[in-house]
Amino acid sequence: MLEIIYRIYEVADPKTAEENRKRSEEFGLYSSVSKTENTEIVMDCLVCESREAFKDLIREQYGNNIVFRYSKKLKAGDLYCVIIGEHCYNTERYFNKITFKCDCCNAQISTYYGKPICFSDYEMKNLLYNISDFASKRFCSHHCKQEYYEKTKRTLSLNDDNEFYIDKDMFSNNEINGYIYKITKKSTGEFYIGKTVNAPIFRWGQHLKSERFHISDIKDYIFETIEIVSKSDNILEREKYWIQKCYKEKPHKSLNIMCTANVDISEDNQLSLF
Repeated sequence: MLEIIYRIYEVADPKTAEENRKRSEEFGLYSSVSKTENTEIVMDCLVCESREAFKDLIREQYGNNIVFRYSKKLKAGDLYCVIIGEHCYNTERYFNKITFKCDCCNAQISTYYGKPICFSDYEMKNLLYNISDFASKRFCSHHCKQEYYEKTKRTLSLNDDNEFYIDKDMFSNNEINGYIYKITKKSTGEFYIGKTVNAPIFRWGQHLKSERFHISDIKDYIFETIEIVSKSDNILEREKYWIQKCYKEKPHKSLNIMCTANVDISEDNQLSLF
């Protein structure tokens, strides 16, 4: 005896095929044409003596015109049957139909494939501060997941009891061009002026990877932001202003070697200009 698990599909018209394909791609499915374009109408299991006996049973129920493979020659409305398993001892995994509501668009979703799109462990920890409510969110597509996150992220509040990583997007601000900062060595009074378009903490972290401000001497450094550059101001000009101003006040303490020369002072070059 054979235990045959099968699906029956109806060939979709072009409009329906496109809708089915988009839905499959959004849900992360990249399978054959038969599974992504055409419409599944039934999934079931039959126990019978042979494949030929199985086909006879299917023809009795769905008509003699049903075929047992997908072909491009089939036209919209035609039915075909696909055998997806034989002699299966774990048949429940094929029938694990998932039904849920998208937490972004409220669409009702039913699928046999994998698990719903949700926030990963990494996203929970690094983007959502391990706020447990987000662990249960489910989405019909990656687009809905991203849209939900964009709407939600600015309403999140930090929980100091949870460990999380910070990234540059957490501090994005369209109203400013960046920041002018100063790093001072307490032991010598030497200082360095720099600029960054991101939150200064990320730029300071880059300096701590350099020999001039190595992290092993971090207790000797004072990190400070001396200007928030507005959108209407040129950040390069503001950096030049502060370099020249501080140099004039303490010329022998400045670590900005470009302050007396016409040198490119873009952020990408600063680490090499100590």
